[in-house]
Amino acid sequence: MTRDERCKVLDSIDQIKSVAEDDNSINLEDFLVMPEYGRLREPNRFLILGGRGSGKTQVFRTLTQTADGFAKLVGDQQQLMGPSASNTHVITGYNLDGNFPSQDILDVFADDKKARAYWAGSLLIVLMYMSQPELGFREIALQDLPSEAVQKFSSLKSMKRPSEWVYYIQENPEVWENILDQFDEQLKSQNQWILIAYDALDRVTTQYADLFPYLRALLSFWHTHSKRWQRLRCKIFLRNDLYQSQMLAFPDSSKLSNCIINLTWNTTALYQLLIKRIANSGTPEATAYLCNIPELISSIPDPVLGYIPTDKREKIETFVEQLLGKYMGSSPKQGRSYTWVPNHLQDANGALSPRPFLKCFSAAAKSMLEHPEEIDRLQGTQIILPTRIQGALFDVSDDRVAELQEEYPWLEELKSPFNGLTMLMDQQDFIGYIDMALWKEKNSDMLPEHTPQGIFSVLQRLGIVMIASDGRVNVPEIYLHGFRMKRKGGLRRPERE
Repeated sequence: MTRDERCKVLDSIDQIKSVAEDDNSINLEDFLVMPEYGRLREPNRFLILGGRGSGKTQVFRTLTQTADGFAKLVGDQQQLMGPSASNTHVITGYNLDGNFPSQDILDVFADDKKARAYWAGSLLIVLMYMSQPELGFREIALQDLPSEAVQKFSSLKSMKRPSEWVYYIQENPEVWENILDQFDEQLKSQNQWILIAYDALDRVTTQYADLFPYLRALLSFWHTHSKRWQRLRCKIFLRNDLYQSQMLAFPDSSKLSNCIINLTWNTTALYQLLIKRIANSGTPEATAYLCNIPELISSIPDPVLGYIPTDKREKIETFVEQLLGKYMGSSPKQGRSYTWVPNHLQDANGALSPRPFLKCFSAAAKSMLEHPEEIDRLQGTQIILPTRIQGALFDVSDDRVAELQEEYPWLEELKSPFNGLTMLMDQQDFIGYIDMALWKEKNSDMLPEHTPQGIFSVLQRLGIVMIASDGRVNVPEIYLHGFRMKRKGGLRRPERE
């Protein structure tokens, strides 16, 4: 390869960005359709779990904001039974857009009974104003709602004024239950399905503890009604740590295990996503580089999804060896490049996320472009030196910790006491650095626990810390550098610049 060709491929990798949480644009050429998404077709699988950066919001947006989003995720085959592309309508039940109440408004109704009434009332409103007219919900609702109640649900703007209708919902369950029962029967007679999709549920209220009345009420509401309704169903996107919290428990919550779809990423899927992003970058040299490996990508791009990567592991391994070299050093002692990258990017629970994975390659490519003398030393088809991947871990770890702080602001107070700690270390010594006085002035209202041991347990649940086989505390590299901790030994990496 010429230096110019390498630089163009590097530039395409540098430009790879994971979809930001506040970016409402959806480019399906950047989106990897995973086999697990096919389970979205199963009506009883309504709880979609994943960690930060696992792709929950991207799946939600594909479902709710793209034409034929359901078909893109699950395929467009016709089904004898169950939802299919031709008879399924997806409606947003909650997200952060302006149709829904702000956190300050919903703080007022943060108890289980009011929260359940909120979800029931908001369901009436979204069905009345967001469902297709031919499905007939509006006619059913207006026929059954008493005239004095119609005004309470008079427009989509009513959604942001729950004080006007929450108490009506609480006091008149027979009215709204009857309306929804009739609508479900009508959907069945028309052979239609409606899926109500909920996202951004960690932003419903301003205080952490106040989230749980809403989460308990929403899950309980749909778990109960999934046994009652056949065609009116939901898809709820929720963070793993919230689902695992003891504060989420409600009667029958233990039965939710049969309702779950886990958004998990493995090594092959992560590399597939990387290949797809490179292939659809719009850089001819990058596409040609991938085509050096026969059948690594589809020969012709799909008009919507773009180039599709192979799922054959041997082809993907060949790509990684072409990109980085077979090993992360001069011999197998330093580890195989194919497994080294994901092994160093998984959290303490073994979970992998696409955002830090893509960031690692993007940052490494940028670093290569900033050191052209290293490009000149590359041999054969190699594009990135392993040392640049290793150095990129610093940036990835910084970003990952910063992302977590957005979701869990209380983590900020731990950065100072954790700075300089060397792993591995005694568990009690580590817990000793978690001083509850750290939150005396700031973020105390967002604390999920109020003892050092409780905070340590949350750190375990978040995948930030783990207990090694000898009982000591360990921190994976995805968080180690971001918290400015250290580890004795290990592979030497480039100094930060």
